[in-house]
Amino acid sequence: MYRSSLGKGKVVCIIKTGPLSREMLQMYALALLFFTANSVLTVIFPLQAAEHGLREGEIGIMMGLYMLFCMILRPWAGQMIAKYSVLTIMKWLLAGHALALLIYVWLGVESLYIVRALQGIVTAFFSMCMQIGVADILREEDRGQGLSMYSLSSVLPSLYGPALALLLWNPYDYSYILLLIGVLAVLPLFLLYGAPLPATTVDKGTFTFREMIAAFMVACRQRSLLVSVIVMLIGACIFGAISTFLPLYMVTTGDGNAALYLFVQALVVVLSRFLLRRSIPSDGKWYPTFMSLVFMSLIIGTILLGLLPLIGGFIYVSAIFNGLATALLYPTIVTYLSFAIPKESKHILLGIFLASYDLGFALGGLVMGFVIQSSSFSSMFFICSMMGLIAIVFIQKENDDWKLSG
Repeated sequence: MYRSSLGKGKVVCIIKTGPLSREMLQMYALALLFFTANSVLTVIFPLQAAEHGLREGEIGIMMGLYMLFCMILRPWAGQMIAKYSVLTIMKWLLAGHALALLIYVWLGVESLYIVRALQGIVTAFFSMCMQIGVADILREEDRGQGLSMYSLSSVLPSLYGPALALLLWNPYDYSYILLLIGVLAVLPLFLLYGAPLPATTVDKGTFTFREMIAAFMVACRQRSLLVSVIVMLIGACIFGAISTFLPLYMVTTGDGNAALYLFVQALVVVLSRFLLRRSIPSDGKWYPTFMSLVFMSLIIGTILLGLLPLIGGFIYVSAIFNGLATALLYPTIVTYLSFAIPKESKHILLGIFLASYDLGFALGGLVMGFVIQSSSFSSMFFICSMMGLIAIVFIQKENDDWKLSG
């Protein structure tokens, strides 16, 4: 069991726990409920926006606001967590999460832009709280497994969320969507009770802008650390394009079943993150060959998406390759960053580096929407494949058997 109590900011007792303990299962359940709402609305929002006349570029901007705000606030989230503790910030962010969802229930389509922005703000704090909390609670040798299990709980809603959203996407059943969102706004607050989140603070919980830049420059001297962040940005951009436009792609063209595709992809993600959780490197080393194989899977998946009109039912093979890449890329890089980032600036630098994922995901919606408007869905997915190839070339060019320094 993990316990912590404070006596003027000092830890009285901390006992590390395992990745499948009761306390950690409660943490995973909290993440599951939180991301269920995001998963459902990620499908509903583009469909609802298109129904009300928004074009692909406008939809891309609206959906990109989520990760854009998340990116901007990640570093600040790290500072706030360091200053006020994971537990305190989690209480406030779950209240904000409930508020954002209830605004959507109240205002509907008129609130899409503001709700997406609020979701990004809340998610910036939530993901930082969970990743810092999980890393602190678990034993070091279990950190890779724990972060992989957290990532699993965050993507598990994509197994059923899109299918549930498309099932409820009916003008006569819209009230059921609102009821579901209302329930998901409230339930996470109950799971917070008794959660083993650290209530400790860090003596130097805030950083000046100059200190942030100095810490960032020092960290960037470690070449593998910088490369890992750039690679994560490229991968996130591809994931963002798939997440934002795939349901709209299949619904508007009439080719393929979006719910089935997303179900297969999510199933692969869930199974891979559980079955391959011990394969996630947890030794602080960067593995270029492993990451190249992950991107090769992503390239195959996006090429098949671009060929959707020609391959018909074979398209679901694409979901397998994209799901495998999604399952391995993020937890592998996050685990590496948790070791590679200097401990004295962990809270602020982790936020800055993870913001690269948010930036990439946001660009996947913001930029690729205009690519679709000027060309086609298929062309956009072929461009994603080229980006994946560029990432592999970049990784292999810098492959000098990097090792964790310090």
